[in-house]
Amino acid sequence: MMEVKSTPFDSIVLRARRHGLCAEFGRNLQERCGWRAGEKLLIGLSGGADSTALLLLAAVVVRRNKNPQEISAVYVHHHLRAEADSEVRHCAQLCVQLGIDFSAVDVHPTRGKSGLAADARRLRHAALSDCALKSESKWILFAHHSDDVLETLLMRVGRGTGNRGLSTIPWVRRTTPKSQVRIARPMLSFSRVQIEEFCRHCKVSWCDDASNSNVKSARGLLRDQVVPILRKRWPGIASHALHASESARSGEWALKQIALIEGWTNDEIPRKLLRSRGPEISASLLATALRQRSISISLRMIRQVVEAACDRTLRPRHFQEEGIVISLNARVLNISTIE
Repeated sequence: MMEVKSTPFDSIVLRARRHGLCAEFGRNLQERCGWRAGEKLLIGLSGGADSTALLLLAAVVVRRNKNPQEISAVYVHHHLRAEADSEVRHCAQLCVQLGIDFSAVDVHPTRGKSGLAADARRLRHAALSDCALKSESKWILFAHHSDDVLETLLMRVGRGTGNRGLSTIPWVRRTTPKSQVRIARPMLSFSRVQIEEFCRHCKVSWCDDASNSNVKSARGLLRDQVVPILRKRWPGIASHALHASESARSGEWALKQIALIEGWTNDEIPRKLLRSRGPEISASLLATALRQRSISISLRMIRQVVEAACDRTLRPRHFQEEGIVISLNARVLNISTIE
């Protein structure tokens, strides 16, 4: 881990404070995410325009409380790109200018079952969570914005997803279910264009990661070729994607409440309950109930099960996938696991 001592330099912060995004960021951080003055912030800093803007905006919020020790920044070095070393130096220098404590953490992702990108993300989150605990930071801030929501939504629709998948990127969540550390994304209401304009206004440079526009990746293809066309037709599409994602999250919450009240989380579910709800709603309720029980099966199998439960056939039928068996008879649907 590399550490850089900080020295105060307020002119950049003063320019940031005058920008219109500053007030919106403060509202998002407090009202959308739940941050309270005095709680320490840890910034996930990559050196790109997004995380640079995040660092500046967070610095403004903290400076209002006159306590620069409430904020720190961490660069997670994956050792996957040659330009990463220069990004570390850039981030360190920016933090020196702003008087913010900075450190860089090394991780070494591998190509496992889930792939290199997934392992890099897992290690990055683990490293930032560890740094947050060591610095007693209650919050880890990420720089996701509405364009990220749009790209994620399009990828999930393309791959096939249910209601939960449509909810994409949340404003806030815990690092683990029982952790006191939360991950927050207070820039979700901003667009990429707004963020880059903000950085130019503040007269700060940023690092461009060429891999973000690599059309060989799904996200790179969307970002470089698909989203620009969509934005010409619908200029507010990224903002609309955020609203759609929030609506899907509300719908998922409602499904969880119904599933608990009506007994969808039980091992046995009456067929008459599925028939009363119909195959479409039953599929959503059953998928939600299974997730609450940490049972993972494909949407394809879920649809097969509920369609069978809602038909007129009374003979027993069995569905099996990944250690889960769902049995259906004339009266009930039974869920069991294979030891």
